Amino acid sequence: MATDPLVMPLARELLACLAQEVEKLDSPPKYVQLRTGAVVDHLISENEDECCSGLAWVRPVTFFPSSSAFPAQDDTPPPKGVVAWAVTLEIGAIRCAPTGDERSIPTAAQWDAVTQAVMDDAAAMRRALCCFGELPEGRGRIKSMLPGPWLPLDLSGGCAGGVMTVTVRGPACDCAEAGPTS
Repeated sequence: MATDPLVMPLARELLACLAQEVEKLDSPPKYVQLRTGAVVDHLISENEDECCSGLAWVRPVTFFPSSSAFPAQDDTPPPKGVVAWAVTLEIGAIRCAPTGDERSIPTAAQWDAVTQAVMDDAAAMRRALCCFGELPEGRGRIKSMLPGPWLPLDLSGGCAGGVMTVTVRGPACDCAEAGPTS
């Protein structure tokens, strides 16, 4: 059985780095997971709220051929075929946002605390990228990865947090697996 030799190994390495770095926080998120889809939904059940428990994730976003000028997508067929891919991964984290009730709104101290927690999560994401770029498996990956901007998430559903992306160059390793099975 053939498995993905490109995106998932990178996603798992980044997840391990993220887990290591969020564990250093005063209040680490309860969940540190891989997620898939166009966006990460913050799940809630009768017994649990991922937002208020804390969630950090790595999500594969996209990949495209980038053989000549990383991180640009190839716009013409490379003479020797695709030799490299640009893989974009998202890292993110959410926390509970303060909410008021019918008699009061959140205090400045509550907003300060959640803003501090969100920025501490962002710092953990930056450290995770340092770890990811310097892993022995990456062999010089720091020179072939491009972090994107950190962006805040909408304060919806009582959640606060942010995401950032990193695009990393990966080898075109699928072709060795192509062809009929023996």
